[in-house]
Amino acid sequence: MKTFFRGIRRYLASAFLIIVLILVSNFVVLFYMMYSTTGGDGTSSITLRNTLESAGQDISLTENGYRMSKKGRNALKEYGFVWAMALNEEGKVIWEWKLPDDIPRQYSVFDVASFSRWYLNDYPVRVWNVNNMLLVCAQSPDEIAVLNLPVSVQQIVNFPYYIQLFVIVNLAVILLFVVIFGWRFYVSVRPISEGIEGLSRKEPVHLREKGSVRELAEKLNATSDILMDQEEKLSRRDQARADWIAGVSHDIRTPLTLIVGYSERLMDNPLLGEEEKEMAQTIQRQSGLIKQLIEDLNLTSKLSYDTFPLHLTTCAPAQTLRECIADIYNSGLQPQYSIEIAVTDEAEKFRLPADEPLMKRAIHNVLGNSIRHNPEGCQVNVRLSSDGQNLHYLFEDSGPGIPDEIVACLDAEEEDKNHRQKASERREAVSQPHIMGMRLTRQIVKLHGGTVYYYKRKNGNYDCGFVVPGDYFLAEDVTDTDRKAVSLFEKNQ
Repeated sequence: MKTFFRGIRRYLASAFLIIVLILVSNFVVLFYMMYSTTGGDGTSSITLRNTLESAGQDISLTENGYRMSKKGRNALKEYGFVWAMALNEEGKVIWEWKLPDDIPRQYSVFDVASFSRWYLNDYPVRVWNVNNMLLVCAQSPDEIAVLNLPVSVQQIVNFPYYIQLFVIVNLAVILLFVVIFGWRFYVSVRPISEGIEGLSRKEPVHLREKGSVRELAEKLNATSDILMDQEEKLSRRDQARADWIAGVSHDIRTPLTLIVGYSERLMDNPLLGEEEKEMAQTIQRQSGLIKQLIEDLNLTSKLSYDTFPLHLTTCAPAQTLRECIADIYNSGLQPQYSIEIAVTDEAEKFRLPADEPLMKRAIHNVLGNSIRHNPEGCQVNVRLSSDGQNLHYLFEDSGPGIPDEIVACLDAEEEDKNHRQKASERREAVSQPHIMGMRLTRQIVKLHGGTVYYYKRKNGNYDCGFVVPGDYFLAEDVTDTDRKAVSLFEKNQ
């Protein structure tokens, strides 16, 4: 909506600027016309006066009377005069050029006063006093009209105020129309803007299809229907996928339980040799991996579709980490594996608002990856530290580390979620090595407001770590701890 109002302001500013430019250009033209008023035939008043002055100077007394040179007569023709005459001080015509027969040759003072301001036998005339003569030049009545408009002095004095009033009234009217049109534009486009915002929030949009934006409203409504239909289909697809995964997981548990049970009986059977017992032990171990994979698949499906309830409690991360490592040792960790833990004093005092079983699952997945992918044995180093606001987990092992293609695959999946990759890119990510455990770890950490990161070794592979927000304080006050756990988690949502 802010962008929309910014567009309206720009529209009004542009309209106002155009109006100002038009008014300025009009005043420029007006003042130019006032400065060089034309004489009616396309010539300016200054040029016309110069022509009359030059023509009057060109009349000279000869033996045959007063004469005008050919140059002077051509000048009169050029400026549209149809006849001309010169009067002496007694009002008698002493020179004439194309003077019609119906024009008098003698004039009184009253006659001169009359035709100098009006017409002479329907001819508009121009009068010029030069060399003690009165030069009278007539123009065609079909081309020139004479208007005698007397103006009072008060009107002339008030003329600047009239101009100001004219400008103010015009600006007010123009601004009124600009505001009216801008408001109408805003009213017609506002539903479109609200509809677009609704689409961005995946809300159904149904606009009234009328007015100047009818076609745009129709297209937005059609787009909304398409998006809602796609959203419904995606929701049904995701639900079907989650139900299918849950059903398959449930169906596999029964035969898997039988396999594990029979393998244990075979391991305890004294009639079998060592080789057969090792085979039974391998079956049991691989069955455990399958069980873990099914649980991870089911859990990551629930986390992906937001169907897993999160049970927050305030936990001590250092204690949780030690319990995870103890569980791994108690489950029968082979002697070629060892896990070293280092916890800083700040991390010991750190409290984390979290779903503790989920956090244990994330830690188990990272440690389990190090054990599973190093069959010849390795040493796993776990460091837990805090900067006062965040808790830092760091996992390193003496094995080759996480392969680059797995990290690239995880990054591709994250990019797919954020930027909606093409189908071909998604298929390429799926075809990468098995990453179920790391994917689940990232989902759990992200659910708690944290971030999983990978840092590169010298051999090109990676180690893993993650950061989770919490709080650092003394842990004696359990009530205060619980209160802070809830507030911290809400803050990080």
